[in-house]
Amino acid sequence: MNLKLGPVKLNRSIGWNIARQTMKITQVIENGAGCYPWREVFVWWPWATTITGKRIWWERVFKRRVWVVWGSGFHMEPEVQYATMFELLACQDQDYFNMK
Repeated sequence: MNLKLGPVKLNRSIGWNIARQTMKITQVIENGAGCYPWREVFVWWPWATTITGKRIWWERVFKRRVWVVWGSGFHMEPEVQYATMFELLACQDQDYFNMK
């Protein structure tokens, strides 16, 4: 079984993290309460992953907080997304350009 594990949520059980990794993300809420537009940051730690799955470390990227709906559509979790400028330009979704 090949699982591509994403970031592990701290303060959660191992079973909860495994269940979250095997669920499909059904929706990303970008403009709700607790969501932020893209802003430029510097990544200090090596565990950050961009929206395309590339590991980044010690470089300047863009970051935003969104809500991710997964599973049967009932469960929501806050998520931090990182992206390089090239990933933002290559993305077809125009909502990615809501930078303030």
